[in-house]
Amino acid sequence: MKDVKERILVIDDERNLLEVIKLGLLEEGYSVDVFCNPIGAIEKFGEGNYDAVITDIKMPEASGMEVLKYCKEKDPGVVVILITAYSSVESAIEAIRGGASEYITKPFRMAELLLRLRKALKKARIEEMNVNLRREKLKEFELIGKSEKIEDIKRKIEKVAVTDSPVLITGESGTGKELVANLLHYNSSRVGKFVPINCAAFPSELLESELFGYKKGAFTGADKDKKGLFKVANRGTLFLDEISTLPLGLQPKLLRAIQTMEFTPLGDTKPEHVDVRIISATNRNIEELVEKGEFRDDLYYRLNVIPICVSPLRERKEDIPLLVEHFIERISKRLNMKRKELSDEAMKTLFEYDWKGNVRELENLLERVIVLEDCDIIDKDSFPKNTNRKELSGSLNLEFLERQAVIKALKISRGKKKEAADLLGVHPSTLYRKLKSLDLGSLDIKE
Repeated sequence: MKDVKERILVIDDERNLLEVIKLGLLEEGYSVDVFCNPIGAIEKFGEGNYDAVITDIKMPEASGMEVLKYCKEKDPGVVVILITAYSSVESAIEAIRGGASEYITKPFRMAELLLRLRKALKKARIEEMNVNLRREKLKEFELIGKSEKIEDIKRKIEKVAVTDSPVLITGESGTGKELVANLLHYNSSRVGKFVPINCAAFPSELLESELFGYKKGAFTGADKDKKGLFKVANRGTLFLDEISTLPLGLQPKLLRAIQTMEFTPLGDTKPEHVDVRIISATNRNIEELVEKGEFRDDLYYRLNVIPICVSPLRERKEDIPLLVEHFIERISKRLNMKRKELSDEAMKTLFEYDWKGNVRELENLLERVIVLEDCDIIDKDSFPKNTNRKELSGSLNLEFLERQAVIKALKISRGKKKEAADLLGVHPSTLYRKLKSLDLGSLDIKE
C-alpha cells in the first residue's frame, strides 16, 4: 500500500470498465473518484486537488479531449491518461500535443494501466521538483537594483532566457556576469545542469580535455574515460567564463562544437552529439583581440549573437542602498551573526567610492566590517578612507601601488593565492595575470 494516497479521477461511460479500473486503483492504494458523466467529473475536478485523471475519449456529453483541455487549463501539472477503443495516429498526436501523459487503446490489461500511471506520476513529481528547485535558485540568484541599467538587463533576461541563442556577457570583474548567466539558465526551460568553467583557470592542454573529455589511454595518466563539460551540460547550459583567454589553437574546435553540437573526445574516433546552450563572459574587449589576431572573428560572431553588458557599480550608484540591504541580510544569515545597520553617514561614504572591484568589492567590504565591528550601527569610521583614482596625487605610481597591494595580500594569506585574491577583491585568474605583468611570479612566499 502507498503511504500517501494520490487522488485519481476516472471518467468512462462504460460502467463495467469504470468499476474494474476503480477496484484496481484502490488495491494499489490510490484514492479514487469515478464518473460516468464527464460534465459532473469536470465540476468535481474544479473542486478537488487531483494528481491524475484517467478518461475515455469518446463519450456522449463531452469528449476526453475536452476533459484534457479543461484539466490542463486548471492545473498544468496534472497527469492525464486518455483511453480509447478508436485509436488513430491523428488522435494520438492530438492527445500528446494537448498535454496528455499517456494514450492507451482498449482493450488493455489493468497491470499496463497501473504501470503507465506510476511512470506518469513519477515523471510529474520529478518535474515538480525541478520547478521548485528553479524557484529556489532564482531567489538565490536575484539581480539586485532598480537603476535603469539593471532594469534593462532584467528585461533582456526575460526575453532571451526562453531561447537557445548564444549570449555573450561583458563587464568588468565583480559586476555579476555569472549571476546573469545563472538567471538566463534558471529562467529557461532547459532540463539539464548549469555547468560553469573558467577558461583562464586551465592550461591550454588541459582545457580541451575539460571541455570535450577523453577516452581511457588517450594520454599518459588517462586510466579511465572522462566526460567533458559539453557532455555534462547536455540539455542544459555551458557557461564559458573569461572566454577571451581561450587559446587560439582551441578556438576552431570550440567553434565547430557550437555550430554542430558535435564533438569528439580525445583518443576517440566516434563523435558525440549534445544539446547545449552556450553562454560566455569576458571582462576584456574581444573586438580589440579580434583586430590583433588573438581571437577568431568567426568564433566571436558565433558567441556574440545576443550581447548583454553589465555596467560597473560606479555607473549605477543608486543601486548601492538595495545592494547593502541585500548583502547585510545574506552575510548575517551565513555567518549566524546579529544583523547590523549602516548610519546615514556610512551610506554616504559608500557613495564616494569608485568601486573598482564593483559589486564583489562592496560585498567583501561589508563582510569585513560586519565581522570586525562590535557595534550594531556601522558608522563611516568603520570604512577605510576613500582613495579614488581621481583623488590620487599625480606623483603616485599606480604600478607601484598595485605591486605593494599584491605583495601585502600574499603576505597576509601566507602565499595562498585564492585567499590573496579574495583580500584584493579580484578573481584568482586576475591575480595570476597581475603576478605575471608585475613580474612577481617568482616571489618567495611560502604557501
